[in-house]
Formats: sequence, structure tokens, C-alpha cells
Amino acid sequence: MEEQKIVITGGTGFIMSYVAERLAAMGKDITLFDNCEEHALFDYTTDLLAKYKNVKFVQGDIRDKDAVDAVVKGAEIVYHFAALMGTSSRFKEERRTIEVNVLGTLNVLDASLENGVKYFIHPPRPPLSQWLTPYIISKTAQTQFTQMYHRIYGLPTVGLHIANCYGPRERSVLNPNAMVKREGKKLVATCIIAALKGETLPVFGDGEQASDFIFIDDVVDACLRAPRPEAVGEVFDIGSGFATTVNDIARTIIKIVGSKSQIEYYPLRTGEVKLTTKSDPLLAKKLLGWEPKVSLEEGLRKTIPFYAKALGIKWVA
Repeated sequence: MEEQKIVITGGTGFIMSYVAERLAAMGKDITLFDNCEEHALFDYTTDLLAKYKNVKFVQGDIRDKDAVDAVVKGAEIVYHFAALMGTSSRFKEERRTIEVNVLGTLNVLDASLENGVKYFIHPPRPPLSQWLTPYIISKTAQTQFTQMYHRIYGLPTVGLHIANCYGPRERSVLNPNAMVKREGKKLVATCIIAALKGETLPVFGDGEQASDFIFIDDVVDACLRAPRPEAVGEVFDIGSGFATTVNDIARTIIKIVGSKSQIEYYPLRTGEVKLTTKSDPLLAKKLLGWEPKVSLEEGLRKTIPFYAKALGIKWVA
């Protein structure tokens, strides 16, 4: 990765905060672009800005075309990760979700195309037509527009379809579902916090729905490997290649924490249906030289101390 100026939208978020740290340590010229609408600057971002002169923060909104044009000018790589997240969090926020995730993305795509960006790295979402939520609908449109900009306009895109990423710094609550307040929580973070506090772990549905879970360090490694010529136009699955049920996640956390917590079941989250999904990392291994290294139990053991410290709870692995 010889390119110098790198712009990261959503640069203070969970995944990109780690990517920014790694790139900064490599001496890259990094600009973090974020509106900080749903959270203030976290300590790790202020520490990063204080430590590295090659990192700057620009507070701005991807819905602001002029601001996006200004920040992308001269960039060689754009990591576009700014979005309103939350599979079940954005009901009654449909217009805002579309404005950010779709129209905002169009601003970043246009600016990247106009500035001749060499690599546009983005996290696509494959269509989940069975799930009818504002987030899934918006991410599907965002993904298809990005693919169009590559195929029709020639923008050099690289898609990283990231499975359920977990690890230190992940927020347990992104945004509560306006219709069902208990929804809008991140599974791993929520279950860890509940287990540490001895509270019940909330599981939606019967808990036998399964998905792929991937530790943050593996995801960051994939992000750093993405900008390369052979990756342009591809979409890579970034996951473990294994499907783990929600019940197994909850039980494993209870076991590792050594908690007496129980599981409490609720109806499936609004707009969702029971599914089993998993990644296929073979293409990423072939073209990026990437494969997951951290097992689920190892990743959970590396994650729990972050929440224990935040809660003021002494926990020994």
C-alpha cells in the first residue's frame, strides 16, 4: 500500500477506528470524516489525533456534498464506512436512513469518481429480501449503486462483506427501535455486559438462528489488504466460514465469564425472519492472502476485559 492520502468516512466508528490506528502507524496521511451525530469523539480517537501528526479529523456529514467533495479531494484511497447502522434500529427513521446510507453514499461515490480515487473500499450488504427493515433496504440500494459506479462508470471498488464483527469498542446499543425499545442492541456486546452483571441475556426468537461471527483484528487485517489491483471489482466475504447459533454465543459467553446468568427469550426482532448465514472466505484467501486467525472463544476472551473495565468489574480470564 504505497498510496499516501487516505480518507475514512465513519472514521471514529468501531471498525474504522482500528484501521485508522494501523494506517497511522504505517505513516499514511489519514483524514477521519465523521459527523459524530450519535456519539462524541471517543478517547481512542482523541488519543490517536494527539499521537500522530499524520492523522486529522474533519467533522462533517456525508449528506453534505460540498463537505464530501472537499475532504475527498486529492485522496488515493477512500474507506467508505459511514452509515446509519442497526438492522432493527431505524424504524420510523426511514427517510433519514435513506438520506445517509443511499444519498450520502452517492455523494462519496461522485467525489471519489471525480477525484480519480485508486481504491474505493466499502462494506456491501447482500440482499436479504426476507428481512424488511429500513437498514437492510438502504444497504441493499447502497450496495447496488456502488456496484453500478464500478461497472458503468469505472470506479475501482473493493467490497468487503463483513460478517458479524465483534470486539472491544463495539457499542452495545446503536439506536433503540422506536417501536420496540428492547431491540437495537448488538448481540455479543449486550450478552457480555449482561453476563458480567449477572443479568439475563436477551435472545430473540428461539435462538437457533445462526450467523458468522468474526473478531475485529481479523477484519482490520482484511481492510488493510483490500487496496490492491487484483481486488478491484470483487466482493469478498470476510468471516470465519462457520455458522454459530445465537444460543451458542450466549452460552459460550456465560461459560467464559463464569456467570450464573440465564437466557431470556423474546419474539424475533421487527422485520426479521429466522435465517442461517455464513461466509465463504475462499476468494479473500486467494486474492487478498487473508484468512481468519482468531477463534470465537479466543476472540470473546479478548473482548470481555474491555466491558469489564468499563463496568468497573474485576474479571480474570
